[in-house]
Parts: sequence; structure tokens; C-alpha cells
Amino acid sequence: MSSVVLVPRHNSDSRSIAQAGEPFQPTDAEATFKEGLHPSSGLATAGYRSAKYSPEEWHINNFSTLRHAVTDRNNAERICHESKILYKETEAGTLRTQAEGTRHLGERLQHIHFWKSELQRHIEKLVAETDLLLQHKRRLLKALDATEIPFAIATDNLTCRERRLGPDLVKDLVEEELFKEVELIRSIQALLKRTLSQAVNQIK
Repeated sequence: MSSVVLVPRHNSDSRSIAQAGEPFQPTDAEATFKEGLHPSSGLATAGYRSAKYSPEEWHINNFSTLRHAVTDRNNAERICHESKILYKETEAGTLRTQAEGTRHLGERLQHIHFWKSELQRHIEKLVAETDLLLQHKRRLLKALDATEIPFAIATDNLTCRERRLGPDLVKDLVEEELFKEVELIRSIQALLKRTLSQAVNQIK
């Protein structure tokens, strides 16, 4: 009798081997026994199999492990390749977005410099116009002050002529010229005041 340990064949033989921690579970054990590949196969061992695996089963297990390893390696290489492609696409998109953003910022910066220079030019122009208006204002005030003395003299002469008595109270050419002078000075003062008011409003 063979010295190889024989165990009864059960329908759960593969599960028993899996629970024992074996790395491979043969699925064609019956065909192996029928073909006589196991060293203990024969009529005396019908319905039984050895607890050990045959060399062919060992090779099948190795080939299966190798196929899984190759598949895992191919999947890993594919994932690595796809990751590199995604990295390159992301990097290209980032560089493109950065370049576009830099271009927009450059254009915006040029616009800001342009409008800043325009604003500065208008400010300088307004300052010059304001200075000119202030000069006109001072001249208008001086001109308005200059009309006060002639106006006072003309009105004083008319007042003195109104205080005359008797035949001295006469309406002559001098009085008419004094009235004309007073009206002229009043119109000049009104014009100066209107111009001064306009200058003040423009300065504000």
C-alpha cells in the first residue's frame, strides 16, 4: 500500500483546502485523477486524493499567479501612463490659463496707466484753469473796488446839487452828465458782479 496519506473526496474538498490556507484550489481535480496524473491515482485510490498537489497543479498555480501578476502590472502601467497624460494635459491647461491671465493683466495694466495719465492731464488742466479763474476773480474784485470811488463822487455831487436852494437848483448839462456817469458805473458794477459770480461758481 502506498505511503502517501489519502483523504476522503468530498464535494467541499476545494473549500477545505482554502480553509487550510493553500494558495491554489484546483478546479479540475477529478479530471486529474481520471487521467492518472497524480502519483497515487488508481483503482485503489478511487474516491480519494493526496493532501499534496501534483507538479502539474503546481505549474498551473504558478502560471495563474503569473497571469494575475502580468495583469496587475499591465493595469499599473496603464494607470501610470494615463496619469502622465493627465498630468501633461493639466500642466498644459494651467500654463495656457496662466499665459492668458498674464496677457489680460498686462492689457489691464496698460489701460490703468493710460487712464491714470489722462486723469493726471485733466487734473493739471483743471488746476491751471482754477488758477486762471482765481486771477480773474482777483482782477474783478479790484475793478469792482475801483468803481466805488467814482460812483461815490458822482452820487455825492448829485446829492449836493439836490441841496441847492432857489435859482441855484438848476437842471443843466453837468447834472445830466452826472446822471449818465452814475448809471454807467452802476451797469459796470452789475456786469462785474455777474462775471465775479460766474467765476466763483466755476471755481467751486
